[in-house]
Amino acid sequence: MNGYFSLPAMSHKAVEPALPLCQPAQTFIISGEDAEAAKLAHSCASGQKDVSNFCPGAWLTKGSFIRAFVVFAIAGSLLPQSRAQTPDLSAPPSSACFNAKIEKVEFPGINEADQKILRGLIAAHEGESLNRQQLRQSLRVLFATGRFADLRAECEPSSGGSVLLSFAGTPVFFVGKVTVEGAPGRPTESQIVNASKLQVGEPFTVQKIEAALVNIRRLMEDNQFYRSTITHSEQANPADQQIEVTFRIHSGDPARAGNITLQGHALHSLGQIEDIAHLHPSDIVSAQRAASALDRIRKRYQSHGRWLVQASIAQHRYVPASNTVDYTLLVEAGPLVEITVEGFRMSRKIIKKNAPVYEESALDDDLLNEGRRNLLNYMQAQGYFEANVDLRKESDQAKNLLRVVYQIDPGDRHKVSRVILAGNKYFQDQNLRPMMQTQDATLLLPHGRYSQALLKQDVSSLENAYRREGFSQVKVESEVEDDYQGAKNHVAVTLHIIEGPQLLIGSFQIVGNDTKFDDPMSALNFLNTGPGQPYSDSRMADDRDIVLNYYFDNGFPNATFDATAKPGESNHMDVTFTIHEGQRIYVNRVLVAGREFTKPYVVDHQLEVAPNDPLSQSDMLESQQKLYDLGIFSQVDTAVQNPEGSEPRKNVLIELQEAKRYTFNYGLGFEFQTGQPGGSSDQGISGVSPLASFDVSRLNFRGRDHTITFESRVGSLQQRGLVSYVAPRWFDKPNLNLTFTGFFDHTLDVTTFTSQRLEGSVQAGHILSKRRDGTPISILNYKFNYRLVKATHVKINPDEVPLLSQPVRVGQPGFSFSRDHRDDLLQTTRGNYTIADFGIAAHYFGSEADFSRVLVQNSTYYPFGKQRKSSKELVFARSTRVGVENPFGSTLIMQPGQPTVGTPALIPLPERFFMGGGNSHRGFGLNQAGPRDPVTGFPLGGSALFLNNFEIRFPPPMLPFVQDNMSFAIFHDMGNVFTDGTHMLHSLARWHQDKFPCGNQAPNTPPIIGQGATLCTYNYISQAIGVGVRYRTPVGPVRFDFGYNLNPTVYPNFVNTAIPPASPVYNFAGTKQASPFNVYFSIGQTF
Repeated sequence: MNGYFSLPAMSHKAVEPALPLCQPAQTFIISGEDAEAAKLAHSCASGQKDVSNFCPGAWLTKGSFIRAFVVFAIAGSLLPQSRAQTPDLSAPPSSACFNAKIEKVEFPGINEADQKILRGLIAAHEGESLNRQQLRQSLRVLFATGRFADLRAECEPSSGGSVLLSFAGTPVFFVGKVTVEGAPGRPTESQIVNASKLQVGEPFTVQKIEAALVNIRRLMEDNQFYRSTITHSEQANPADQQIEVTFRIHSGDPARAGNITLQGHALHSLGQIEDIAHLHPSDIVSAQRAASALDRIRKRYQSHGRWLVQASIAQHRYVPASNTVDYTLLVEAGPLVEITVEGFRMSRKIIKKNAPVYEESALDDDLLNEGRRNLLNYMQAQGYFEANVDLRKESDQAKNLLRVVYQIDPGDRHKVSRVILAGNKYFQDQNLRPMMQTQDATLLLPHGRYSQALLKQDVSSLENAYRREGFSQVKVESEVEDDYQGAKNHVAVTLHIIEGPQLLIGSFQIVGNDTKFDDPMSALNFLNTGPGQPYSDSRMADDRDIVLNYYFDNGFPNATFDATAKPGESNHMDVTFTIHEGQRIYVNRVLVAGREFTKPYVVDHQLEVAPNDPLSQSDMLESQQKLYDLGIFSQVDTAVQNPEGSEPRKNVLIELQEAKRYTFNYGLGFEFQTGQPGGSSDQGISGVSPLASFDVSRLNFRGRDHTITFESRVGSLQQRGLVSYVAPRWFDKPNLNLTFTGFFDHTLDVTTFTSQRLEGSVQAGHILSKRRDGTPISILNYKFNYRLVKATHVKINPDEVPLLSQPVRVGQPGFSFSRDHRDDLLQTTRGNYTIADFGIAAHYFGSEADFSRVLVQNSTYYPFGKQRKSSKELVFARSTRVGVENPFGSTLIMQPGQPTVGTPALIPLPERFFMGGGNSHRGFGLNQAGPRDPVTGFPLGGSALFLNNFEIRFPPPMLPFVQDNMSFAIFHDMGNVFTDGTHMLHSLARWHQDKFPCGNQAPNTPPIIGQGATLCTYNYISQAIGVGVRYRTPVGPVRFDFGYNLNPTVYPNFVNTAIPPASPVYNFAGTKQASPFNVYFSIGQTF
């Protein structure tokens, strides 16, 4: 026999067959010169129908012979649009294909990698004999993959009696990247893509495109683009079975508001309504702007007490000829509504806070009753535990007025003297009280916290806590005793806890977990349920989520979980978890689309999904987050291709949209400064300058996640420029980063001085270790800094020049190491943090001074104890800082007041250690600790530093208004800045300043270097105590610290007795003392 057979097995779309076929079902075609086949074909043509096993087909004639096609029907075949039904293949016993050995199985038009996967799915294998059951099963499996719109099997005889079996059909294409060209700005490209409702990875159909066009047109009309033209194009990629869709928008001119009419009882004219709504003829009115106009109308009426106002667009009609939209507004003002409280004096602010009418901007019975409950809770929270709140409405038709009255009967005011827990054996009081909102009176809560609603919630919270621990029969009864212990209006609240027996888990087993996971951190090893553990439904529900999430993340999207429990021994339950894993899904290929400038490896290295890995949603989400973290993509979408198909390997789609590579910022303004010159003028001089700014950032530099930034400020008083290059993944290594920075600043501080500052730095960072979530633990930074500062035209005391403007030239390589084991960076309760910084400045690197610098800081955090009636722990926090600078070469360290010979090289002032302020020693003002200039008294810094901070941080109490967002701390700071390391070591045990030299000089005498008060010493440990207030915010705690210095610094006071413009003449006027009181405000913890 020289022929083939063909089986169009299944189809996603019903197709009307051409006669003479008897039914549009799956068919099995055998070709050949067979008389019996001809008879079968004739019977169909003559109208005879027999669909029990097959359906005849038609004659085809060519040349000198007739090739008869006999078409055999598949009984019980799939309906045209169904995948679930199974075809039943029947064929004459004389078929030469059946029972023949299969030489090869092919899938025409499909790449070899996917062919290999499909061969593994079907029942017909190479080297085996072909039979009906294999063919039926193979077709069913292939069609269920969802990759074929219709499918047929073809058999062709080969040498040696074997056959070539091929499965061919029309492939299903899937939605790929959806892009938009010509978006008008509003709606944006993203809004248009969302409006299309095309989901990446889903099957592509013409109907979905038609629906997308309708949705986009509706969106354009909502934004007043009635004349828009929308077209689309498709680009198919047969290798991936993806279709990229591009919508092209020609928006045209937006429609404007035409005639505006007003209906209803508005109490305002049409013109007034238009002004209120900001809606006038000829305005461009989008759907969003129309909604905003109605909202303005409602708010205007509500602000005048008309809470029942109704405002809507009764009709809008587009006029094509004028490209305008006529609007009919319907406004019903409604009655004037007054909401008042009688029987108790209450501020309007409190009424508005408790009446949800004001917040919801609506008035109905539900909101009014909610307001009644809120007011009752408020009264009870204020100590009026027996208060009663009634609601009534009074209508005055003549005045068109509706009065809402909350009638309050406060009763006597009470105080919660005690909250008693009785009967609890399993839990201690400190474990239960944090679950309760009822609190006894304290200094901050003078009447305590109590209401019937709060008490009911407390009862429920306690019962739930016990049930979770296996006490299924627990019962909590509340008792409120007035006039407790004879004290008038003092209340004691007692919660009687009847625990009942505790149910424990006896035997426990997991069945159905056939797949063995190598991960030692498998969720199956960390379940709440286990032998001897408390038995509760909530624990098993948690375990259900843990198990299913773990299976979902390991390629089992169809996994199911059942938990059964049966009574065991006394007060024990035997628990069985049954897991039905289902088919495991693996990643076939990862298809990335949308890269235009980005190099492929930049994206690939961020992907947590890879071919042959189990399909995991968490890995896809992590890949998405990592791609966003690169900072070069404005949108990242992940999806699974053909999500409904049954194939065991699926393609993962990564759709990218690159962010704009260039960002420009610019501005114009003025800069204004005033100052008092040190010369002959008595009047202060001011400076005014135009100021221009221009910034540009270049993302995705050279196709990598590198960024170049240029920032500039240009004016006659200040010229500033900064250039930086950031490579967050140096050499494409996630643990390496590189930063180059160049900075120039030319500043004129009116008539005081002019400074020029040039800085350059390069830093390479190396992340040595990370936590499981990817955050760094240990970091090593290598750096080189160069800074050149010149100060000219100085007309003030040089010590008054700001630190960063002091003349200096420093070239300093160095490195720093940090190790962070804190549990929370913002609210640390345990762990430790260490940082060490080392640098060396020398002439070899362009520095004018030779010195080395070491600064080490270590902080530890220890939770301890428990606050009374609370499970929250206190935290003892400690931080110690030690810094030393050592000169070498010709560089010296000199004591304040020490005579000098020549011009020695000193460590520049900006490079010295300074201390004082909210983030260091809270007994000093900013940078006010340590040695001072013997004449002017300005801080000079030092070459050694020691600082130790102690803090006890209290857990936040529950307070009115701020809830548990406010906490408190007490602290002790001790340390100082010293001239050098030797003086620091000798002064660690010296807790008092030697004040005698500071005042050892006759009054009204000039300073003499090396004599008298100029020999004042500052080498001692200064100590301060204080209290702090912390208020929790999303960006960290807002911190207020109040410090008191126990031994503040004393220094000589030389005053200028000369009258300007004469040169300064300083004379001794006694001593001065730094302020012992200091107040600081900052964000974040001190350390």
